[in-house]
Amino acid sequence: MCITVNMSKVQNISQTYVKKHLKDNENIYPIHKEKLGYFCRHINEGYKTYDKNKNEDAGHKKIEDFAKEIIAVHNKKFDSYTHDFKFNYYKQPQYLTKIVSDYIASLVSKNDPSHIFTFVNPNDDARVDRIKEIINGYYVLINRSKEEELRKTYLQRLILQMVSGIHLLSIHLYSDSFIIWRSLIESISYYKILSVSDQKTANLFITRRDDTAKIIGLVPASKAEMASISSQIENRKMGRSASWWEKQRFSWARKIIAKGDPSAKLLMEKVNLGKYYPHYQVASLFTHEYMLSENDFKEIAFMDYLINLYWRALEEIREDIKSEFSLKDNELSTIRKHEETIRKLLKASREDFVRFSDMISD
Repeated sequence: MCITVNMSKVQNISQTYVKKHLKDNENIYPIHKEKLGYFCRHINEGYKTYDKNKNEDAGHKKIEDFAKEIIAVHNKKFDSYTHDFKFNYYKQPQYLTKIVSDYIASLVSKNDPSHIFTFVNPNDDARVDRIKEIINGYYVLINRSKEEELRKTYLQRLILQMVSGIHLLSIHLYSDSFIIWRSLIESISYYKILSVSDQKTANLFITRRDDTAKIIGLVPASKAEMASISSQIENRKMGRSASWWEKQRFSWARKIIAKGDPSAKLLMEKVNLGKYYPHYQVASLFTHEYMLSENDFKEIAFMDYLINLYWRALEEIREDIKSEFSLKDNELSTIRKHEETIRKLLKASREDFVRFSDMISD
């Protein structure tokens, strides 16, 4: 039997503590001393490993919290197992060893001050936790580049937008996370246009960025400069009903728009992101009017919805990231393992997401 030992360097979790948090159906799968000892043994050994590798500056997790979260992972997985496995899992060392080692790796990674999310949220949804690791992996790889080439810097910005949005998901500020996603998908459409356009389009984008700073007063400009900016915008060929503001915002992409009045919808459609526009419209209700709340979502849980949206957005730029930054297969091995895992985790909500997407697209 393992007991709690009050020593400064050695800590153990008790069978009583494990039993308190274990959710196995005791009528069918008895919770006995052998099973409790199995958890105690692997958790106590795992905590020693964590204790050696943790970063004190980033916070220290108590063994009680460590144990509770390991057991919670098991509890979440339990219902998906076969009857035989449920009955005998405690006789298979590799089962809990993997749960513990994966959890330690996640803790140590996010407790590293260089990790962009920095601190572990013990209440993270497993999918959010996995996306954090994926985004952090890409962030570390692509921020080694010091080049200021437009497409590269834009991808770096997209990853940072995802950092903001996933952080908000992690702390349950769902509506704010949705607002970030709205900006993210629009920014992805801009990147996609830049990636298939010529240098002249990129130059027009940079000009538009510089002109905007002058238009809103962040950069001083003379009356002559402002008149010139206005004249250039008006002279760019756009849809007949386009307003001055729409021309100012979208005229840099006129080559890909060609015909039709400029809009976020048209830009998304031109780069095969039109399927996201209905979601963009729903997000706009949060951004501009707050006409909806999380409780209005009945076809799909709001958390599931947002996780699916963020993952799909990342999927849209994943190959671009690898290509733009010439990432090698060996650099992506850990990221790929996380990606395989989240695809499995998202299977449960895929049908709900597709059904909701069809509903708002009608």
